[in-house]
Amino acid sequence: MSLLISFSPLIVANEYRESPKLTGSAQLLQNPEDNILNSLDVALDTISNIYMQALLSGTHTPEMEISFRALEIELYELLDRLYKQHRLKDYMKYEPEVTRQMIIYGMLKELFGYTQHVEKPK
Repeated sequence: MSLLISFSPLIVANEYRESPKLTGSAQLLQNPEDNILNSLDVALDTISNIYMQALLSGTHTPEMEISFRALEIELYELLDRLYKQHRLKDYMKYEPEVTRQMIIYGMLKELFGYTQHVEKPK
């Protein structure tokens, strides 16, 4: 006696979307002439490259820290410009991604022992 079980496809081809967690940094579609959003995308990609360099080399160098600090300032200035232009819809798309990247970078620095913890007196 054989048992034949058929499964219906769980994913319809037209409805499948990749998980945002698997796609890396945000790649949002926008007007090619929108300098702020394009600059945000470039800066987020650059931060991802810094992560990869650190992970592949197994260390976090002062040169990486310098380039990251410049990117961090640039990212927050670009977010500030969006906010001041009352482009809250765009701001809300990018702010969580920037925050996520900063958290990941902080964890990476801690992994390589580049940060020092100062315990608060009790």
